[in-house]
Amino acid sequence: MRGAGSLARGVGKGDAAAEAAGVPQVPDGHDPAFTRRELVQRGAAGLLAGSLVGRLAWSDVAFAAPRAPGWRFGAFVDPADKRTMTFAEADRARERLEALVGRRLDLSSTFVGWGEPFPNAGHAADRDAGRTPLVNWEGRGDLAAIASGRHDALLRRRARECREFGAPIYLRWAAEFNGEWNPAYGKPRQFVGAWRHLVRTFRDAGATNVRWVWCPFAVQAPSRAAEEWRRYYPGDRFVDWVGMDGYNWGTSRAWSRWQSFSELFGPLYRDYAGRKPLMICEVASAEVGGDKAAWIRAMGAELAGRFSKVDAVLWFHANKETDWRIDSSDAALRAFRAIAG
Repeated sequence: MRGAGSLARGVGKGDAAAEAAGVPQVPDGHDPAFTRRELVQRGAAGLLAGSLVGRLAWSDVAFAAPRAPGWRFGAFVDPADKRTMTFAEADRARERLEALVGRRLDLSSTFVGWGEPFPNAGHAADRDAGRTPLVNWEGRGDLAAIASGRHDALLRRRARECREFGAPIYLRWAAEFNGEWNPAYGKPRQFVGAWRHLVRTFRDAGATNVRWVWCPFAVQAPSRAAEEWRRYYPGDRFVDWVGMDGYNWGTSRAWSRWQSFSELFGPLYRDYAGRKPLMICEVASAEVGGDKAAWIRAMGAELAGRFSKVDAVLWFHANKETDWRIDSSDAALRAFRAIAG
């Protein structure tokens, strides 16, 4: 995210033993300021056993075509910016958002660190509630090590756990790789090698329920070669969905200005619409600097019109750098209810 600051990376030295004991991991050098990438839901460790009903109900039908209004609705949900929530608290927060909007979440976005076990109990709860998980898996800087197989024991374990989950999972790894806050920034060749190795490893392990979401940051007019998303594209065989992240910061920061939905996402959309299914993995608008309700209504019109090939939209429902929440005002909530109904 532009202006989001540096990210704490890596996991603690005791990861292997702690993970074996089912203890959620916390990054080394954890910054008390936190970034969006640290909004990892941590709570009681261990997998929640999936019910047979949940597994049958959420087979590959979750990847089917979207229903009215033409795109599936999802969200990352942390309205109070608690930063740490138990799985039960997170589930209640999602239910409250569903009640606010008057529509079930089709997809639920969560963040996991590189060394954290997943799917976790929260993902199982989402599955059994009828939501498909979008797992945002942290990237690493040692891309060549990933491509060479140095982390294969971890990758095979994650692939097996995803396979045994028994339901669809969207998985986006190292999202916003073309942003300077990401350890893959400026390393497109190494990123492609690591991405391809990840996908091959999961597929070889039989994790065919995983859909790989390649997700750049929507830079409106890349001013540096390292921001150019095409350079990071690993090829159609290794991408199931194209994602995109973009925010209208309004005037909430000294460097920001009000930007429309089409300005944010137009260039990326033009590159991949019709080539791959499209998912807006993170989107939100500030209240300051313009009319958020009008911005949301315009987004709905764009999704019904020139952006009609977008299959899923996930709102970043958090009061963090600014108030991104769907209900940051009554007007914003009414606008969202109108477009999401």
